[in-house]
Amino acid sequence: MLDRMRSRRCSAVSLLVIVSALQAVQLPAQTHQRQFQFEQFQAKVYQGPIKIPTGFHKDDKGEWHDENDKWVPAPEVGFAGEYYLPILSCGTGCRYHQLINLRTGKYIPEVTEFDAPEQRPVTKDGHPYLTMLYYKPDSRLLIAEYHLDFDNPNKAETCRQQYFLMTGDKLKPISKTFSFCTEDHEARQ
Repeated sequence: MLDRMRSRRCSAVSLLVIVSALQAVQLPAQTHQRQFQFEQFQAKVYQGPIKIPTGFHKDDKGEWHDENDKWVPAPEVGFAGEYYLPILSCGTGCRYHQLINLRTGKYIPEVTEFDAPEQRPVTKDGHPYLTMLYYKPDSRLLIAEYHLDFDNPNKAETCRQQYFLMTGDKLKPISKTFSFCTEDHEARQ
């Protein structure tokens, strides 16, 4: 049990280090204006009873865990009025996303394109990247930032950005991928 707790702590620390490093990087391109605003795509936040995602459970201390018994944030509406969008750990430097409608309990598969498996995803032009997602409970807009070459000390990190919209139970791109990123401090990730 102690080994499992240490493993969970290591995974959480590794994920925090990656996220902190990405947030600390100030890119000159961040002076660009955001192409879409969260307020343009408002969603009414669901207030009824939530359906707990399959495999998620509380431990005896009240902490939430996924089907692999890894810690997850408590299920709550965080995106597009009725969706839960946690980042889940799958090992050191590995993470994946799940998108779950908390009103219906339905899993939405489109977010797997944002995952970071142990074998890093690579852009069409050959850059390994890590995706950061920005969203709000009362907006259907999702902003994906693709941080290229973030873990290569021999290359300067660059950032690309794309916008998506939740329509029904589908997450659809509404823009091309831009060669810059904007600051999104007030949104979740």
